[in-house]
Amino acid sequence: MKTTFKSALLIPLFLLCFIQVSMGGDREIGGYVDKAEDRFVRNVWNFVKNFQGWQTIGGNRYQTSQYFWSEPRFFNTEYRSFVDKMDLVYVASHGSPYYTQSTQTPNTGASLNLCPGYGYLPENGDLEFLIIESCSTVTGAPEAGGGDWWSPWANSIFRGLHQLVGFRTLSYSDNGIPNNFANKLKGNGGVWQSWFNAVNEERSIWHDSSWPGYASAILYTTTENDRLGNYAADPAPGANNMENWWQY
Repeated sequence: MKTTFKSALLIPLFLLCFIQVSMGGDREIGGYVDKAEDRFVRNVWNFVKNFQGWQTIGGNRYQTSQYFWSEPRFFNTEYRSFVDKMDLVYVASHGSPYYTQSTQTPNTGASLNLCPGYGYLPENGDLEFLIIESCSTVTGAPEAGGGDWWSPWANSIFRGLHQLVGFRTLSYSDNGIPNNFANKLKGNGGVWQSWFNAVNEERSIWHDSSWPGYASAILYTTTENDRLGNYAADPAPGANNMENWWQY
C-alpha cells in the first residue's frame, strides 16, 4: 500500500454552496485507444466491456456508447462530439506530462493543457470524469516542486470537469487495473479513490513499491467524494478549491 498525499489550492469563496446531487438519468461512457500497442486495446476494452449494457449505479444508468481509435480531434477541434459528449471517458495511451498520444507513427496526440474546457454545461459540455491510463500525463504538485501546479489544468480542460485521474509517473499496463476499477465504480465507489485502490491492489500482487506506477488525481474539494451513482454539482471554471491527490 502506498501513501497518498494531497495538495489543495483553497481560495476562499464569498459563498460556497456544495450540493451532492443524484441526477437520475442515463450517462454515456467513451473509450479511446492509442494506435500504438495491442495492450492499449486490452486496457480500454477491459474497462468498457463492463458497461456494454445499461448498468444502474445509484440513481444513474451508464452504458458504453463510444469505443474508438483515439484521434487528437476528439480532445480539441471536435471535442463536443467526442470527449465532452460523454460523462466518463477512459483512455489508454503512451503519455508524458499533460500529453496523451493518439498514434505512435506518426506521433500525434493531444496536449491537455492546450485543449478547450470540458464539462461546461451552458455550452452543452457534459464530461465529468476523465481517466487516462498512461505514463506521466496527470502531472501535479510533486512535479511542480512546490510551484504552481494548478494553472495548466485550471486554464484548460477544467471548465466543469469534476476529476482527471491517471498516473504522474511511468506506469505499466496490460494488467487487472481497468477491470478492477470498473467493478469498483459499478459498486458506487468514489471515482479517484477507486482508481487509487485498483492501482494499489495491482501493486500488492507484485510486491513492488513502484510497479505499476504512482497514481494522481486533479479535482476539487467539492467533487472529492463523487461517485457514479451520485456526484456534486459542476464546479465553476478555474482554480478555486482545486486539489491534487497523489501516491508516492
